[in-house]
Amino acid sequence: MSAKDKILQNRTLSYQKIILNVRGVSIPLRLKRHLAPRTVRRILASLPLRGHAHSKGSMIYINTEVKSGLERGRDDLLAGDVAFLPGQQCLCFITNDYNTQKLMTPLGVMEGDISILKELQPGDVLSIYEDAG
Repeated sequence: MSAKDKILQNRTLSYQKIILNVRGVSIPLRLKRHLAPRTVRRILASLPLRGHAHSKGSMIYINTEVKSGLERGRDDLLAGDVAFLPGQQCLCFITNDYNTQKLMTPLGVMEGDISILKELQPGDVLSIYEDAG
């Protein structure tokens, strides 16, 4: 089976599995299409993403070139959530329950151990790519 076939096998109508790689550790992400169909589609089209980690409180984020407006905005996010901050074009990963000052588009969840995100240093690189199985 080719890599493309494996990627397509991981796609469903309801969610898309992708991978967040931090210091060689892979964290599976499950983007839920029903939460933000337009934003999820645009993020998937822009993969792979790579950028320096930034942090603000319990939120780790990377800047992207993804342009998408607010969809079903929320300001209360839970540990393990993945969200998009439309005004700054940031893909955000929540490490502890977090109330934001700006509405964010919820995208899905991180699966597995996310403790490495709490240990990030300025300049660490995050990579996000489709799960090839």
